[in-house]
Amino acid sequence: MTRQQAVHGILIFLASCAFNQPARADGIGGLYLGGSAGIAKIATDNSAFQTLLQTQVEGLGVLEFTSASLHDRKTAWWANAGYMVWPYVGVDLSYLHMGELYNQVNGTFTSHDGTPSSVGAATRLSSKGPALGLLFQLPLTENLDVNLRVADYYARTTLTNILNGTSYLTMVQSANRSSFLAGFGVSYVFAGHWSARLDYLRIEDAGDSTTGKYTAAILTAGASYNF
Repeated sequence: MTRQQAVHGILIFLASCAFNQPARADGIGGLYLGGSAGIAKIATDNSAFQTLLQTQVEGLGVLEFTSASLHDRKTAWWANAGYMVWPYVGVDLSYLHMGELYNQVNGTFTSHDGTPSSVGAATRLSSKGPALGLLFQLPLTENLDVNLRVADYYARTTLTNILNGTSYLTMVQSANRSSFLAGFGVSYVFAGHWSARLDYLRIEDAGDSTTGKYTAAILTAGASYNF
């Protein structure tokens, strides 16, 4: 089964569940706005840049990296707006800022004449962009809902590689690419039109051959307002 077939099956199942639920007569319209903040984790091949550097200097000497410091959890945020087309199915538009992965390594370059020198390298990877998809809102109690979402995330990925040796060199590469986003969350309605939210979002197979492929996950808390 392909990913597209799996997503299609999930949409049919969730839609059938939503349409079988009784509508709530709470006087709240279909338009909503929301925002959340939390922690994001980006996972990618952090050693690719270091391996490339070692390969490129093989004819000049030996480059060895001896220590590394990886920071792959950073503050992230997202905001969304949407409209519940049916009582429990809506169209959702979001903008996500997934934070930045930062990986720093240090090592030594030893030339063929035996002269050593200190070398540092760093990789920064950031991901941000809009997402458009469907939101399924399934009530558990009068005030508590479970939220499921599937969307297309159009990521703007920026990869920055930094080399600090005999000279300081910075290389920046970027890519725009769509990838699959899925999310799960719970929301609690209070004060009529307000909801407190807890959401988990996951992005698969973002980036490309220029920036490298990566996955990202974000856990956030926030609020939304239904008009």
